[in-house]
Amino acid sequence: MDLLTFFSKKYLFDASPTPESKLYLPLLILFGLMVVLAVLISFQKKSVKRIVGKFFVPLLSSGVLGLIYLFARHESLPYLSSRFFLFLIMCMFVIWIAILLIWTLKFIPKHMSSKKIEDRYNKYLPKAKHR
Repeated sequence: MDLLTFFSKKYLFDASPTPESKLYLPLLILFGLMVVLAVLISFQKKSVKRIVGKFFVPLLSSGVLGLIYLFARHESLPYLSSRFFLFLIMCMFVIWIAILLIWTLKFIPKHMSSKKIEDRYNKYLPKAKHR
């Protein structure tokens, strides 16, 4: 199969493709890992959660939608199991993560400089006495 076949209308918009596929298990692992990573992100510390927490929603939604796609593919549900649905899920995830990575690369230097200023300021504040 060549690359043009993957993006042809007949291949992408097939209403109910065959449920057996070589990609079924790797996709199940990928979407399962997305959901697990989203759950792990939700249990992060507050300081880290401000930056990493932005990745919770794309990971969870893409993982759940992917698992729904795999269920629909397994049950041969028309249109929900089409390859176009998988293509939309993957495009949504890639664009969402790219936007968040660009935001993170812009935000982290600002956050680090403000953290240094705050640490320098807090260094000279009096400490509370323990009795």
